[in-house]
Amino acid sequence: MAKVVYVISRDPIKEVENVSAVFAQALTALAFGDECEIFLMDEAVNIARKGALSDKVKFTTFEPINEMLGNFLEMEGVLYVCHPSSDARDFHEDQAIEGAQFVNASKILTSGKEADVVFTF
Repeated sequence: MAKVVYVISRDPIKEVENVSAVFAQALTALAFGDECEIFLMDEAVNIARKGALSDKVKFTTFEPINEMLGNFLEMEGVLYVCHPSSDARDFHEDQAIEGAQFVNASKILTSGKEADVVFTF
């Protein structure tokens, strides 16, 4: 079993294909039994904001991002939100979906060092 870390910094509305691809890859990693973490930074923190993404936010060949995110969490994927990025966007923990964990730089550094592979988008 490998530890796979994804870092997303892209806007989920403007870059729906890229964000969808990350979740598709992460779901595949979990299905193969890998440990998987996703870090949301910059505009990507909005993925974890309650109500920010409708079911219409999807790329043609993928399920809606909301659905993939729900599956990711159900399959025990770990979702981290960059606290400085969320603060800069006036997004606070009480506005987040269940399962989102707010962290600082030390967590992404630790996870990156422990990971078998890190992907950034």
